Amino acid sequence: MLMRERVAIVLITLSVVATLVLGGAAAYELGRSNSDAVSVAQGIPGTGGASSTAAGAGSGSRDTAALPAAGQSSAAQPGAASSSGGGGGGVNAAPGAPAARTGTGPVSGPAAGRPATVAAGVANGVITVGGIFDETGPFDATTHRDTVRAYFNEVNAAGGVNGYKLQLIDCDSGFDPTRAHQCSDRLVNQGILAMVGSLSVSGEQAEVPYLASRGVPVIGGLGVPAEFQSPLSYPVSVNILAGGVDALAAHAKDLGIQHPAILVINSPVSAPGMQALIEALHRQGIQEKSADLVEATKPDYTDIAVKLRLEGADAVIGVLDPFSYARMFQAFDRQGYHPKILCPGLDKPSAEKQYGPAVYGAESLTWYLEPDEHLSSPAMSEYLNTVQHYYPNQVAGLDVYTEGGWIAAKVFVEALRRIHGPVTPASLVTALNGIRNFDTGLTVPLSYSAGPSHDPNHCVQWIRNQQGTWHTYSGWNCF
Repeated sequence: MLMRERVAIVLITLSVVATLVLGGAAAYELGRSNSDAVSVAQGIPGTGGASSTAAGAGSGSRDTAALPAAGQSSAAQPGAASSSGGGGGGVNAAPGAPAARTGTGPVSGPAAGRPATVAAGVANGVITVGGIFDETGPFDATTHRDTVRAYFNEVNAAGGVNGYKLQLIDCDSGFDPTRAHQCSDRLVNQGILAMVGSLSVSGEQAEVPYLASRGVPVIGGLGVPAEFQSPLSYPVSVNILAGGVDALAAHAKDLGIQHPAILVINSPVSAPGMQALIEALHRQGIQEKSADLVEATKPDYTDIAVKLRLEGADAVIGVLDPFSYARMFQAFDRQGYHPKILCPGLDKPSAEKQYGPAVYGAESLTWYLEPDEHLSSPAMSEYLNTVQHYYPNQVAGLDVYTEGGWIAAKVFVEALRRIHGPVTPASLVTALNGIRNFDTGLTVPLSYSAGPSHDPNHCVQWIRNQQGTWHTYSGWNCF
């Protein structure tokens, strides 16, 4: 039933896979360690191999929107983006081509009767946007991708936006920053209006400023620092290096944590994020026992469990992906090690099945409304039911990060509705900057304005696992 298949996010990012770990370095090399766990003081060495095979639109997915194939396009090769259906929303362009391009066919809807020059991503009554997702490798962001598509499908089925239908072109970054950059180039050159709801753990920090340099607005994302430092970026999540780490540290103090062990998934920007967390804990008078970067591919956490038990850590503050959490809980249970747990991104139904009773009593926080006790909320019902309708096989994979993709799509559509005239990157940015107190139903109201940066969400809620159900036991706590 939907109650247990609800959405329960990868950071964070993960907070991405847990937004929290995504600190401030802009890097194209993916940090890899030769060992499973690396002390934070050692930095992030080397570049590891990543899968070079791009995923398609996702097995088991279906689409019933007005657009043919619901704009379900995907990269056939690393960094390659292609479009199927949707009225030819994307066209190829030479590297470095300007945002405007020339239309080559009849234009229907609001674009009819306009001059031949059509804005990037707008042609034949279709608005085309891009998204970079880790579809292969250690993370699976296909659920995130399909959540964005589900919202677009819902909008298309209702007639579109001002007569336009919406199409998402996805590209698989494969947890590889080089491939993420290839994706940016190919999507921009294919002619997208904006990036919406991307989830690329190793790529977003470097790609957000690059996309800004190409004049492409970015809506949503994991919450990496670069998203909060660009006039063309419109994040929906908490800025983890500001209010995010402060919220986590404050809650650790509330829980009586004194000497935690810190575990963070290894990515190009993990070390700065970990350092920001450590400093926030110190401001609360909390001294960590240890801090380790852990590989996303680490198969067994037994050595970690033994190490932390011998150290006498009274809690684990972890920022891992959901399936690494599963291996962590299983190892802790085998070792009879049951510390307090404070980890973002635990509430993912498909992963929770592997946690077992070890997750009972675990603490987490969320910057979006947690579904378990909010199924009757109209905004939550719309989210869950829409994904259930279009992508039923993805429901169990919904989590805090997919909510971010849904909210990003809603913000994008809200901006489109405010455009009275040609849809261009410039008019989209103007519309985004005019959004004030937008009620997503899943966050505090979001506001943007013109300026060098945007940071609209500063609030989290505390949640605790009670015998398999996530109990939200606070209102919004804003930092």
